[in-house]
Order: sequence, then C-alpha cells, then structure tokens
Amino acid sequence: MQIILSFAAAMALFATPAPDTAPPNSPAQASASVELAGNPIGAPVGDFACTADSGGAARPDDGRGTPYVVTKTNNICGLDEPRQLTNPAVVDYDALLEATPERKKMKKDKIDPTSSEGITLMTKARARVLKACESVRASHGHCSVWKVIKRRDKRAVDDITDEVKRQL
Repeated sequence: MQIILSFAAAMALFATPAPDTAPPNSPAQASASVELAGNPIGAPVGDFACTADSGGAARPDDGRGTPYVVTKTNNICGLDEPRQLTNPAVVDYDALLEATPERKKMKKDKIDPTSSEGITLMTKARARVLKACESVRASHGHCSVWKVIKRRDKRAVDDITDEVKRQL
C-alpha cells in the first residue's frame, strides 16, 4: 500500500506543470515566440544557425564552420558532409528533371504527377538525373553535386547543369 501511495504522489508531482511553464497559446508563450522571431537571419536559434532561402524563410545551415552554406537535403550525389567538401558542383535540378524523357512524356500526355504512372515516371526521371550527375561528377573531379550550395566568400560554385543535360 505504501508503494502505491508513493507512486501516486510521484505521478502527481510529474503531472503538475512547473510554475514558470506557461500553457500553450498563453500570452507568456506568445512573447517567447515573438522574441525568437526577432532574431536576425543568420543568428543562432537553439542548435541551428539560420540562413534565408530564396523565399526569405529561415532554414538551418548545415555547413557552419565550413566555406559553404548548404542544407544536406540538397545533396544529389557524392559527399554530403560539409566539412569534407573540397570541389563541389551545383546543378539546376528542376531544369534537369524537365529535360528527361519521362518528364516530357508526362507533359505531352498530361499525366498527373500524383497518379501511379506519374509517380513511376518521376521516380525514373530522378534516377536518370542522379545517374547523369554521378557520371559528370566523377569525370570532372567534383567531390559532390548539390541542388543549392553557396560559398561564404561569395565566389561561384561550378555549375555543371549543361554537362549533365548532355548525359540525359
């Protein structure tokens, strides 16, 4: 019986919110989110340093401490750890997808990208672009290919879109 009462007391203690914790959607929580929103782009917020994408929205910068501003999800092939990059390249991924026979077929036949045939064709188009990017990356001596990558010193990163299009 003593154990059950101790357990119930411990549960009550943990279930009670701390006095300085504000409930969701309270004015205290709103002021905290306003303070975070006041951080300038590029200022650390928690564990992330933020940069602005083309739409002006803040996104994490996975390349902190390196010469590159990158987000790992933009890696197509090759090295994806920013600290390992030595000679990366960039491509216009959307233009490459549009140049594939699969995407052209989808446009010509007006195939819905969310249909089963559309999904299959888009998967094949992405695989074709990946294979062409990997081929050009290896032949040109690049360590990786990215959809979006920038240098912190504002110098240009090699754009290999035209070479990859020729491989498609």
